[in-house]
Amino acid sequence: MGNATVTPVRDLGVGMSSRQQWTIDSISHALPHPELRAAFMREASFTDVGRLPEILQRWVDFIERFEADRPRIEVLRARITENGEIPGDYAATLVAVTSDQLRDDADGHRGAA
Repeated sequence: MGNATVTPVRDLGVGMSSRQQWTIDSISHALPHPELRAAFMREASFTDVGRLPEILQRWVDFIERFEADRPRIEVLRARITENGEIPGDYAATLVAVTSDQLRDDADGHRGAA
């Protein structure tokens, strides 16, 4: 099977016990949406074992950013509930997608029938 070593990803500490290590299961459960969990599981399942630490760390970093931004999200949710619309000064900062990424994604879905 080889001697591949997997470095454990760092502990988040937000919403997780400071003694608990991240596992594929705990990362999946910490993701805020079913589509994100599915994307994570696909990526973790079909990635070369040598790249898993990098992939896992990227997802833990995503969860850290999401949790750090949770107070801003809750304020936004309250303002939308109160006013029925997204505030004009709102700027999405959690998910940044470049035009190249959008184009690549669109190219991957063209011609599928």
